[in-house]
Amino acid sequence: MAKRWINSLDVEVGPNGAPLFDMAGCTSFVGGTKTVSSTTTPQTLVATSTPCRFVWIGARVNSDGNPLNTKPCFIGDAAGQNIPILPSNFEGVVVRIDDANKVFVKVSVANQGVVYRIFA
Repeated sequence: MAKRWINSLDVEVGPNGAPLFDMAGCTSFVGGTKTVSSTTTPQTLVATSTPCRFVWIGARVNSDGNPLNTKPCFIGDAAGQNIPILPSNFEGVVVRIDDANKVFVKVSVANQGVVYRIFA
């Protein structure tokens, strides 16, 4: 049998190897824009602890869909930010995490950043 990779799918399994299913929907949908003033100091996506199910993070664009950033921004945890968000990445990435405050943003150009939505 040949396998084809169509889209990525994260599957969480329990101790016995059986898949775990998360059937509950999200109850809130909040977000905003995170700009970082310094290229040397990454900042948390949100200032306070924000429990969630997952976070969508994308590039800032104007009302015509044109990029507002000139270089990539990077996201990750406190130890390292190495997931690039390219200026044209309006589709964004989804990070499954329990607290949006654990996500850090690093910029290549001061005062650039990302847009985000937190699903809780």
